[in-house]
Amino acid sequence: MKALTQTLATLATLALSAVALHAQAAVVVYTTEADYLAAVGSTRTYIDFVGSPGAVVSGGSFAPAVTFGSCTDSAAPGTCGTTVLHNSNAITDLGGSAAANGVASLAWRFNEPDVFAFAFHYVSGDVDAVQLVQSGSLATQLIDTSAANGFIGLVSDSAFYGGIGVNAVFPGGTNNDRYFIDDFRINAAGATTVPEPGVLGLAGLALMAAGIGRRAATSDRAGRR
Repeated sequence: MKALTQTLATLATLALSAVALHAQAAVVVYTTEADYLAAVGSTRTYIDFVGSPGAVVSGGSFAPAVTFGSCTDSAAPGTCGTTVLHNSNAITDLGGSAAANGVASLAWRFNEPDVFAFAFHYVSGDVDAVQLVQSGSLATQLIDTSAANGFIGLVSDSAFYGGIGVNAVFPGGTNNDRYFIDDFRINAAGATTVPEPGVLGLAGLALMAAGIGRRAATSDRAGRR
């Protein structure tokens, strides 16, 4: 009976682990604006960052729907502030000695709870990935965008909280490539997150195994009285 209980407990753990893996957002990456716009709804927010003041500005001054910032470490959302450099009809990072070769990353946080699709152009550099973040400054998912060339669009089955553009690194692996972003947009595409049938089955298996395990343990204790 003890062996059966241990086996059932192992099955429950594996099933719950599989459910947790499936819980990650399903994100589709678009590398051309035409394909992205064909896949998403109407544009809710569009920012072209017009102007070239060459000044540090509040990241919340462009649109109420999103706040931009600069991060010294793209893997650590806690390093992100809420100001950016606005210049040349685009925005870029603030740099700083804490970032590799003084080149930092740009971040954005959505101030609306139902953003399922966003996109932007980037120039003067490369963005190798987008680090998705959630509330509480936690990194959740790294989306590879290395195949992109000047445009990145992301569509998810779960609402985005925010993201960080991960700088490409120059040959040698030590220096960040600085990028500027422009034409930032939030689109209307949305979806209700529904677990896949296989995930529902795994969750049921986990609950069933856990229940059987508890009953087996109770029966075993009763038999020893």
